[in-house]
Amino acid sequence: MKKIFIILALLLTVNSVQAHPRHYNYGYGYSGCSNCVYLLKSDFYQKTQTLPDCEDHSILIDTTINYYSNGAKRTYSTYSVVDNKKETIILSDYLDIKHVLVNNKHYFLAKNGREYKILNGKGHVIGSRQYSTMKEIAPNRFLVSINKLYGIIDINENIIAPIKYKSIEQLNKNLFMTKLNGYYGLIDSSNNVFLKNEYDKIKPLYDTYVAKRKNKYALVDFNGNKILDCEYDKIKKLGEYIIIKKGRKYGVLDSQGKAITHNDYKKVKLERNQLLLYKDGHWESI
Repeated sequence: MKKIFIILALLLTVNSVQAHPRHYNYGYGYSGCSNCVYLLKSDFYQKTQTLPDCEDHSILIDTTINYYSNGAKRTYSTYSVVDNKKETIILSDYLDIKHVLVNNKHYFLAKNGREYKILNGKGHVIGSRQYSTMKEIAPNRFLVSINKLYGIIDINENIIAPIKYKSIEQLNKNLFMTKLNGYYGLIDSSNNVFLKNEYDKIKPLYDTYVAKRKNKYALVDFNGNKILDCEYDKIKKLGEYIIIKKGRKYGVLDSQGKAITHNDYKKVKLERNQLLLYKDGHWESI
């Protein structure tokens, strides 16, 4: 009899966990099973989300919240696309859907399982590849990944930046830091290369970026254009200024990388927000 009770308790636990997520369900645990976790109930919600750039379609979001006996709560959402003119669903039960407009034509980036696909405005798959990541980063430019490598494509799947990078990080509206074989570079969404992948580090400094290569430093502006070649021993901030050093000489730039002084001072310091520079045996103030 004891074996029968245990089997019945396990069956109740399995059935309660696997209950349909769109209905309320209550499970009951077996008193002799101290480690069993079972589903207490499920709440289901549905809402319609309008699209800011599209009146022809809307997104239907189905959300299920499961409550478990150990106090845990898990939320699941699926997404569908509604054709507002025909009042019909053209895509259903996707894990993520993004709507994009390219040349006034409607497209969807839809995730089913672990992969994204490209679909047209009627819900038909038009892409030939499947992507682990897919994100619009500029008009008709999409950051994608395949097999943990990243690149940039257009809506027709033409490769703009090769899908070869270990990472692509968006620094601002149209500047991206790439990582290839351990080294960093800078490109834009059209694959214009500002810095090749030969730098050990690239980091922001006010409205500029400092790039390090073999203990030398370069400076580029907010759009990736080079301000200083990679030949400086130091590039760092001092108060609101950027201090540069080459050999034994210092210079001062503003926060955007524009020169305030020539690079011919022996010392630089900041006292009570006053910038002081040492040259020819005396200090000058700026």
